[in-house]
Amino acid sequence: MSAFALAFATEYKKYMKAHKVRQRQIAEYLGFTEAYVSERVNGKRAIDTNDVDALAALSGTTGRSLMIELARLTKETLRQPVSETASVASQLEKVIGKKIQVEKAAYRDENKQAESGRENMD
Repeated sequence: MSAFALAFATEYKKYMKAHKVRQRQIAEYLGFTEAYVSERVNGKRAIDTNDVDALAALSGTTGRSLMIELARLTKETLRQPVSETASVASQLEKVIGKKIQVEKAAYRDENKQAESGRENMD
């Protein structure tokens, strides 16, 4: 999926949380399974207009208004500079499904000394 589609899914999920809309509610509204909604909310499949319309109806707005708002927020998110480390960590998190604490991971790296060129050459 494109960077825009992933960022859009993130904003969709944030909007759901802010308006206390659960995946189950969207699934029921659409007549699909929670797995269907989960794949879209978590960026595994693209969110479509039906998904936006469902969230809009459940949060008391129109599909058009919500689409415009989510697109605006997504555009802002994509304009923010991202460090190379944060970008790589974010991509890894999506693959392994766990939050990576970069600072702690670097601190515990057994190869850190060897990679710095200061390894014990005995």
